[in-house]
Parts: sequence; structure tokens; C-alpha cells
Amino acid sequence: MDVTIIGGGVAGLSLAHELAPDHDVTVLESSSGPRGGGFMIDFFGPGFIAAERMGVIEELRSRGHAFDGVRYGTPDGADSGRIDVGPLVDAAGGRYFSILRPEVELGLLAVLPSSVDLRYSARVTAVHDPTLDGAPASGRAAVELGDGTTLESDLIVACDGVRSVARELVAPGHGPIVPMGYRATSYLYDDPELAAELGERLLMTDTVGRVGWAYAAGGGRVGVMLAERVDSEHTRRPTPDRDRLQRQFAGLHPQVDRALAHAPESFYDDLVAQAIAPRLHRGRVVLTGDAAHAPSLLAGQGTSVAIAGAEALARSLRATGPYVEAGLAEYERRWRPTAEKVQRSGRRSAAFFTPAGPAQLRLQQIARRAIGLPGVSRLVARSVLAP
Repeated sequence: MDVTIIGGGVAGLSLAHELAPDHDVTVLESSSGPRGGGFMIDFFGPGFIAAERMGVIEELRSRGHAFDGVRYGTPDGADSGRIDVGPLVDAAGGRYFSILRPEVELGLLAVLPSSVDLRYSARVTAVHDPTLDGAPASGRAAVELGDGTTLESDLIVACDGVRSVARELVAPGHGPIVPMGYRATSYLYDDPELAAELGERLLMTDTVGRVGWAYAAGGGRVGVMLAERVDSEHTRRPTPDRDRLQRQFAGLHPQVDRALAHAPESFYDDLVAQAIAPRLHRGRVVLTGDAAHAPSLLAGQGTSVAIAGAEALARSLRATGPYVEAGLAEYERRWRPTAEKVQRSGRRSAAFFTPAGPAQLRLQQIARRAIGLPGVSRLVARSVLAP
């Protein structure tokens, strides 16, 4: 069948990789090419296992890195604690590494079957399904593009992120994002000297209400991520403003201040939000990746569940053959419990990264020290990795 995938990010490319042997696949990506910038993620859990089944894990691992752990720092530059990643790697049976999110996309592109029709600068503005809204007349599902053209297909898969254009059609009343009360920024820049100072540990500031991360990103680059608490009623995507960024996050840590001085004019800047969809498919349209179940940037497993969810959808469609509706129902039945578990984890973890006050920060510092006790780190690691 003809399959149109909206979104050429991690979920879209993963799904295209899996569907290409059996279907005619077109991927529509609004950006002009593979997206740069991005931030470091920890890759483990269901996505790692799915990548093994897909045969792409070695390509991704070759682009990843094994950090020693996290170093916490206070505004005066002192170290206030550290967490080693070793117990987590051991508990995962070695199925764990860190990787820049753009490198995941590039890795998937490197192994994408040549039969996939990948179109950049193809912005989808609307999705239609004749079984749901009476259009188009031909009876096939269709997407409208920003240039005025229409593309019809047998199945449309929305992999276009937390602000998906298709979620409202699939799950009426649930199209808008669900803000979590945080705003996050990230960028990469060249700084061999600071990269060498940061070494093999990510720096995370021990601060209240706002927090910064800095880490060596390979090739003499430094990665920066910054997060702050904001009004959870706001849903509009913020406009990146370098001057505001430098003012808002000044004083978190001397090394973060050095990185702020090199903030580019353009960078990732968005609300931390989830996508809530009480159903993942309707008619000939189905959601996966962040369009279906964004756990939020601060949950730490968005990329993993994007790959795993796409692979789960492909497996369900293969298992039911020509009975597409049965395949979509099977995907939802099997995948929803995992997606909802990760979303619950995301809601719990956001406050851990940005404590609201000194008392909450103090509790976190005590918890970090406890993790270093014999046996506790392994127990925590296993709880993180629990299915």
C-alpha cells in the first residue's frame, strides 16, 4: 500500500526503515534537511531493543559516547556531588550509551532504504480522511502541503512531533500540547578548551528554579541545555532571544556562564510539554512518536520510545498483512501501556531537574548521596530500566 509519513525525524525515519520492504513509503519533512543542533540523550530501554531488532543499533552506537556520569556544581564553581553511570550500564546489560539526538537522525538516514521517497521542505498543513470528514472525493486519505499540492495515500502516519497537525483529527479535543510548566533551550558550539575541561562528565548545576547542563559533545564542541520554570498556562512556542537567554541564566555556574557567552542567534527553544491522545488511530490516520505520546524533553526517553513505537507499529502492520485496521488496533493495544508508563515517568522527573525551592533542592542532594551507597545505585538503576 501507499504510506505517507508526516515528519522525517527519529520516529518517521524509523518507521520508513521498517515499512519500506513491503510498502511504497513517502516521508514529508518540513525542514530543509537533517536538523542540526540538538542535545545529548541517554539511549536505553525499549528503543535500544527495537533498534537491535531493526538491525540499526551498531550504526547508532558508533555515533554515541559513554560518559562516566554527572557532576553537580554550585554557582560559585564548587562541586556538590556526582553520580556514576556505571550501575545503570550494568543494570541495562550494556544496552546503554549517550548520543546527540541529531546523530540518531543521521544514523537512521545512513541506513534508510533507497526506495523511500524522502522529501524535505514539504510542510503539511492539513490531513483529511474521507471516512472521518468527507474529503477528498476519491476516497483515499490525503495531506495538504504548504505549496498547495495534495498527496493521497492508503495510510497516513503522523510522526510530526508534539505539535502534530493530525492529532486533533485522530483524538478530537486533544490536539493542543499539554505544557508541564517548564521551558527548555539547547545549542552546540565549538569550544575545545571548555570541552577538555568538562571531560567525561556532564555538568549539571545545583540550583533552584532554573538549571543548566554543559558537556563535551565531541570534536571540540560543547553542548548546552538550560531549563526554567514558567507559567503552565502558556502554550505558544516561545521566540528564541539570545539576550534574554544570557540574562535569565547568568550566574548558574562559571562554566555555564562561559558557554552562555557563545550562545548563537538561532537555537532550540520550546516549552516542555506532553502530547496526550486517548486513541492512537482513527480511520486511515495513525499517530506515533511524539505526535502520539511525547513524554517531554525532561523525561529522558523521548527518542527511545519514538523508535520503539515506530517499530511496534511496523510489526503490527506486518503481522496482520492486508488487514490494516486490525494492525492499527493491535499496535494501540500492545504499545499504549509502555507509552503511558514513560509519560508518567516524565511527569514525575521534571520537578527533579528543576527544584522549586531550597527545601526541594536539599532533598535532592540527600537523595544523590544515598545513590552512592552500596547496593542503592544498582536498585535505582533497575527501577529506571523496569519495563
